[in-house]
Amino acid sequence: MTMRKLVEALLVALALCALPACEFLTQLEKNGGQLAQGVKPLLPKVTYQDATLVQAPSRPMMAAYFCPQVVPDPFGVPGVAALACRQAFGPPPSPQQMAVAFDLRFVVDNPNHFPIPVAEMLTAATVFPAHTNTALGAACVVFCGANQPGCTGHPGPNSCRASSHDIHSVQDFQNAAVNFLISSGIHALAGQKPSFVMPQVVSDGHIQLTARFSFGPDALLTTLREVAKQAIQQLKVGQQVQFEIPYRLQGTVWFDVGSLGRVAVGFGPADGKWLIPVASLAP
Repeated sequence: MTMRKLVEALLVALALCALPACEFLTQLEKNGGQLAQGVKPLLPKVTYQDATLVQAPSRPMMAAYFCPQVVPDPFGVPGVAALACRQAFGPPPSPQQMAVAFDLRFVVDNPNHFPIPVAEMLTAATVFPAHTNTALGAACVVFCGANQPGCTGHPGPNSCRASSHDIHSVQDFQNAAVNFLISSGIHALAGQKPSFVMPQVVSDGHIQLTARFSFGPDALLTTLREVAKQAIQQLKVGQQVQFEIPYRLQGTVWFDVGSLGRVAVGFGPADGKWLIPVASLAP
C-alpha cells in the first residue's frame, strides 16, 4: 500500500512538470535566488556630531573645593589658607557634587530594508591630551534586549573586541584608568532617561542617538587639581580665571546587520574643550 502511494505521488509530480506550472515554479526559484543575491545587507553609517557638557560643578564650587588644596598657608602656619578659602568661597563641596558628565550625539543611517539593533559601544575619552597630566578612560557598553529586565550593560570578556586593525577595540585602551569613564546608557528621544535597552535603527532611515557618560570623581579631580593650580597663576597676573577641560573622544559602535553578522563602525578622534560654567549644570 505504501509503495503504491509513492508511485502515485511520483506520477503526479511528473505530470505537473509537463505543465506550465512546473516551469513557473522553476523560474520563480531561479528569480528568487537572484533576488536573494541582489539584496545584500549594507553597512550602516555613524556620524559623530558633538559632545555636550550636561553636568559640572560651577566655578565657585571649583574654587571652594580646590582653594584649600592649592593655596599655600601664609608663613607656613597650618590651616590659615583653608580658613581664608572658606571665608572667601564657603565650605568645599563633596566629591560627589563635583561630578562631570557629558552627552555624545550621533546620527546613524541604516540603508537596509530591515531594522538593525545597536549591540555594543566602546568610547574612549582623553582629558588634557596636550598636557603631561593626560588622563585616559574607556567604557564598553553591551546593550540588552527589551526582554532582559535588570540588565546593566556590563560587558563580557569578548565584548567590544574587533579583529580589524582599522577599528578601535577594547584592546587599544588597556592603559585606561579603571572607573575613570562610566556609561549611563543611551537614548533616542530628547528628555528620555538613558538606559541600556538595545536601540533599533529603523529600516531605510536614520536615528539620532545620545550616549551619556560621566567621569569617576577620584581620577578626574586629581587632573582638575592641576587646572586649579594654573588658575592661581592666572589670578596672580590679574587674568580672569577660566576652568577648561580639553578632551579627545574616539570609539566604535557595533551593529547586528543580518547575514553580515556583527559589524563595527568607528568614530573620531574628535577634539574639543568643555568650559566649566559659572552656574552648575547639574539638575
